[in-house]
Amino acid sequence: MATQVGEATIKLSFDGKTLNASLANAEKEVESGGKKSGSKWANAWSVAAGNLISSGINKVTSAISNNIDNAIARVDTLNNFPKVMRNIGISGDEAEKAISKMADKLQGIPTNLDTAAAAVQRFTSKNSDVAKSTDMFLALNNAMLAGGMSTEMQATALEQISQSYAKGKPDMMEWRSLLQAMPAQARQLAIAMGFGADGIEDLGEALRKGDVTMDDFMNTVIQLNEQGIEGFDNFETQAKNATGGIQSAISIMNSRITQGISAVIDEIGSENITEIAVGIGNAFKSVGK
Repeated sequence: MATQVGEATIKLSFDGKTLNASLANAEKEVESGGKKSGSKWANAWSVAAGNLISSGINKVTSAISNNIDNAIARVDTLNNFPKVMRNIGISGDEAEKAISKMADKLQGIPTNLDTAAAAVQRFTSKNSDVAKSTDMFLALNNAMLAGGMSTEMQATALEQISQSYAKGKPDMMEWRSLLQAMPAQARQLAIAMGFGADGIEDLGEALRKGDVTMDDFMNTVIQLNEQGIEGFDNFETQAKNATGGIQSAISIMNSRITQGISAVIDEIGSENITEIAVGIGNAFKSVGK
């Protein structure tokens, strides 16, 4: 919204309730202050702008505060992932490449690094190939996001399909969970695997019987994530198209804030943070005495 005040144009992008409340307060302040010179509305807009800026700063501060725990978890994930991978025979270099790829590919989509790392760890425990596991997660996650369902449904489906991969085949409940989270993408997978657009149930039955392996299925998910099939964008593009709403934008914004705080924490160093925490603890003990 743009409003002309004298020769100045003020542009506002706040919601109507915030604007109206600020204007009402501003007008009262102008009247109570007995400001007679100049335009009453110019003074009102000046005070309103100050109120809105102050409100915006408070919201930014609150957003930073709310994401500190996420930032700490992100730093821990980045630092611990290579150590966890080492326990299952993956070199530090391979693990670093994998976590860097995850962090890069998750830019611009509402999926956090913790979720990615946990899923890749589960996949790698089964196949001992962290690079392939990373591609599997990113492809499957994009397919889920492209499905456009709730984050809860996506998380459940991801957990179910991870269990299916670990066992070597899905049960009926696990397969149903996948279909609910990404119905259109499951149909595309059925087409790509030769079962046709109406062959989703046949694909599920083939997976349960072992006629189609989970590796075959996951390889096809990766293929469609990168290449797609005729008439459809690849899963990566579909995911970006499906996550362009306000809720996703807020999630992405929070993710960016988390990344920024993580960089600050990483720069300070975990050992220095530990020393600070110990110092604060000792200070409180001294007060208690």
